[in-house]
Amino acid sequence: MHRQKAPVLDLTIVRPLFAALGIHLNIRHWKLLRNLSIAYIVVVVALFLASLAVLGLVEYGSKPLDYVGCYAYDAMLVGFECSGFVGAKTLGMALNYPLYHLYMPFFVVFRPVLAFAVLAMWFFPTMLFVSIAKLRGQNA
Repeated sequence: MHRQKAPVLDLTIVRPLFAALGIHLNIRHWKLLRNLSIAYIVVVVALFLASLAVLGLVEYGSKPLDYVGCYAYDAMLVGFECSGFVGAKTLGMALNYPLYHLYMPFFVVFRPVLAFAVLAMWFFPTMLFVSIAKLRGQNA
């Protein structure tokens, strides 16, 4: 019996784009891009799990001004806010970052400049699939 090869993503669309930009990646670069993409996705998933932990452990809703910690709120969209300690704003933004992957594409309609942020946020997840397909094509 002959085993069929797994289908490989057709990269004919990507090659002219990279060639036009003067980008010629060898296998080492594709592996680096794959590893960076995996690291980015692991960080986003970890932040998402942290957001779920805050959602599950802390009572939902706004808190008094002297509250110390992080909590989920609902202002038309679910979000997270932290207060009362050093780095609270940074941690609040980090907890919201995975949600931005879902929310921001919808708001591009109202503010087109957000398209650049959406492209930046989805670059590594997209390039993970492209790099895997490219590496499989190299090994085939």
